[in-house]
Amino acid sequence: MNSQSFPTTDLCSDCGNVVEAHDNAHSEGTRCPACFDRYLFDLDAGFLESYRRFGCRSRLVVAETCLRGLVLDTPEHRKVLAMTIFEQYVLAMTDLAGLLSAFRKRGEAPILKSFMDFRLDTATALDFFQSVQSASDAQICADLDLPQPAQVAERCGHLDQEEAYSVSVAIKHLVQDLRKSTDKASALALAQVAGQGGSVVPSNDAKWLNGAGKDITPDQVAMLVLDSRGRSLAVQGLTADENSMGQVIDAIDTATRVSSNLIFAYLQTHNL
Repeated sequence: MNSQSFPTTDLCSDCGNVVEAHDNAHSEGTRCPACFDRYLFDLDAGFLESYRRFGCRSRLVVAETCLRGLVLDTPEHRKVLAMTIFEQYVLAMTDLAGLLSAFRKRGEAPILKSFMDFRLDTATALDFFQSVQSASDAQICADLDLPQPAQVAERCGHLDQEEAYSVSVAIKHLVQDLRKSTDKASALALAQVAGQGGSVVPSNDAKWLNGAGKDITPDQVAMLVLDSRGRSLAVQGLTADENSMGQVIDAIDTATRVSSNLIFAYLQTHNL
């Protein structure tokens, strides 16, 4: 006789209410949606500090390691390393867009949940860039629940003079770097390509593409993105020389500073 699995009924480990039936086996620690959100809210401060110290730097560490290898490697391998550096840039910008989105939704959902659920696509990329470029410095601070630099000492009485100064500097720099991260049309275009839903495939050249990517030069990586719905094949050229990749790493560093300063300022101003 074939065995059948039936949905099981669990009780929330926090409030004791019945949790909706599910097909997987019972596991201790099951929570109802409301209690699970409360649990994640309690983790937000710890997550942010951990991400500031470790997670947000991971893209920069990988990219810098690739740049050191790029200097000495063969031409083909240099293109692979250049592609990896570019991928880290897209990931860093995705992380930054996700972090800002999570902060803006902090009253509706835990920051940890919103951040991990975030996906970059054309719509979210456009919203990210436009929401920064169209906002004043005061609006950006308000969206992120931060005081303006000159208001830190007044609004944060729990900070001593030195701490208040450090937070003011962090807020000033995060706004400046946030604008710097979103001030180039090329950055938006690259983020949109990465968010079109298809995988980005690197190629050493574009000779086999029957005319597509004809502007790709021998020193560039050809990045291919297939848009099946639009019935098009996008081809982007990425220059693999050290100077060009250094600029990409500078952009990753800028995004990393924004995330770090945002989290530092938020935790300090809210005494978390």
